Amino acid sequence: MREPDSAGDAHDSPRYASERQDSRNWSRRQALASLASAGTLALAGCSLQSVTASVQPLWKRDFSAAVAAGPPAATDKHVVVGGQDKRLHAFTADGERVFTVETGGPIEVQPAVPASGGPVHVHSTDGDLYTVGLSGTELWHVEGQSRNRWLGRQGSLLVGTDPVGGSVTGYDARDGTHRFQRSSRRYPYPTLSESACIVPVTNSDGDRELVTLAPTTGEMLWESPARDVYPHVVATGDRIVTLRNSTVRMRRARDGHVLWEAAVAGKVTSHSGPPLWLGEHVYVRAGRDDRPDEFVAINRNDGSIQWRRSVGYELETVTATPEGVFVASSVDDPDGGILVRLDAFALDGTRRWQTTTDIAIGGTVEALGRIDEVLVVASDHELAAYDPASGSRRWQYDPDSYRIGVATADGALYVSYRDTGGLARLPTS
Repeated sequence: MREPDSAGDAHDSPRYASERQDSRNWSRRQALASLASAGTLALAGCSLQSVTASVQPLWKRDFSAAVAAGPPAATDKHVVVGGQDKRLHAFTADGERVFTVETGGPIEVQPAVPASGGPVHVHSTDGDLYTVGLSGTELWHVEGQSRNRWLGRQGSLLVGTDPVGGSVTGYDARDGTHRFQRSSRRYPYPTLSESACIVPVTNSDGDRELVTLAPTTGEMLWESPARDVYPHVVATGDRIVTLRNSTVRMRRARDGHVLWEAAVAGKVTSHSGPPLWLGEHVYVRAGRDDRPDEFVAINRNDGSIQWRRSVGYELETVTATPEGVFVASSVDDPDGGILVRLDAFALDGTRRWQTTTDIAIGGTVEALGRIDEVLVVASDHELAAYDPASGSRRWQYDPDSYRIGVATADGALYVSYRDTGGLARLPTS
């Protein structure tokens, strides 16, 4: 199933031009999806993978009093998940229960956790924010009014949004001390890095901008120019990348200085997910009329365009690793519905393999990640693991739930049963 890069990535190949002429009465999505599926089967030499061994969980825990669970969150040694039973459940990676903590309402959102250790934080539908140590002791508690509040954690900084009050608040995760509070819309959520907290705000003139705050003090470091739309943003360490109106900018986090900027041809916005990712390169989705989406790699040191490759008709999400990058996009199922297509690229743009899965998606791809020895892709009710070197499927998992949530940490893969209430750990080989 290996496939070297080919002329199939050319921007306007005769194959696409011919197919467009023949199928001019089709919708764009139908035409592009058929091209993507046919191209995949022809290039990869394989068919839709309908026969694969099912896998059983390493362990499984049911929440007897809960009819539903939220998305899980994992640290290097623990996994936590909330339930409709008004409880926050925590387990070790081996499935041993660590604690159960009662809250004032059902828990429907993902807890916020540090990469290692604790404490952990969760918001319940009673509107309050709860912080619990790994012993199960409640450490601090903030009363509120928001039912489903987003929480993010980076180092010792915990950030919560309040869509009712229209604010973003930064806390010291250890004791709940307020570090800052800013007025902000509900969407998009703040972006956190080791050296910056980037908050989207709307100024008094109705224009939108990014305000970058120091994580430890809340001091404002810099503001982006105000425009009529929010830029997309990703961050790591002392680097921030923004994307607005097809222009990518790499900035220093501490002062906003623009290190380079690059224009990307095509429509970079997306309704299905973020169009910007950061890895060994800066990666951008670029859409073109009458063509599948393109995946664009930009040198993160100088902003030069390194390569562009076609993927499915709509690029959904990306997982970047030091060895290569994996892309999930969508294509039409010839029997109806929409399927996930996977593409794997080396850092120099060489296409290692591509395959069309038989995972159906109704909205977006729930998860895509390289975990231990497998590449995992999930919709909101299906999950399968693939060989990252060849694209062949290792196994599939058939959950006892129509909706699942997925979390990974330190080589572990967890699935919560969102419409039945429960949690399981799956193998990663």
